Amino acid sequence: MRERGKALSAVVVAGVLFGGVGCGGGTNGKEAGATDVGAQLCGGAVSAPARVALGLLTGGSALHPTDPGENPGAAADELIAHWAPLSTPPHKRDPVGLCAISTEKNLGAGPADVRIEFRLSDAGEAEGDGAIAASLERYEMGVRASVGTQRAYLWFSCVSDRLSGSRQTPAYLLASVESARAPKGEAGALKDANATVVHAAARAVAQRLGCDGDGGLAPRPALKHP
Repeated sequence: MRERGKALSAVVVAGVLFGGVGCGGGTNGKEAGATDVGAQLCGGAVSAPARVALGLLTGGSALHPTDPGENPGAAADELIAHWAPLSTPPHKRDPVGLCAISTEKNLGAGPADVRIEFRLSDAGEAEGDGAIAASLERYEMGVRASVGTQRAYLWFSCVSDRLSGSRQTPAYLLASVESARAPKGEAGALKDANATVVHAAARAVAQRLGCDGDGGLAPRPALKHP
């Protein structure tokens, strides 16, 4: 199983290096096909490398969104609805679902294999090291990223005309990815897979929100276990 995890980790890294993050096409027919498959998941929030990463996390290649209508634009609109200028706190911090994904085998048979969510945060939480990250590994993405084998959290800041008052005081958002069951594989490979998925989702929503500089999220995730 360890060798399988290492091999899949290499695939994830190769996808990040050569496939890019986002919805861009590949340089040949095979890569373009992989991107097309990824674009069908979560309304384009799952990049080609993230699609490979989800295969590792779920243990399957045939992946389906539990609600085909969920997409980054809808998630961004709901986050905007939860936002209010700082003069009228508090912001509504209910989770906003971006996408829930299951293998063909598990579709409709209980909780989704992987769930991606967002919520509004604040500078103190984003820059701190609270209990939410106590057992997770720090990754250098966004303001802070805390990643484990079954879940990942990524905080990023957003200055956007779509979020009133954020040019005076930046908004902070939290993206999370969580597996319903503990994935099988080498720990480092699973962490990098979670980091790849949460980074792709966060960047997709940051772009829909119109965050300056894509919310400070680089085009590719900063992986730690190649």
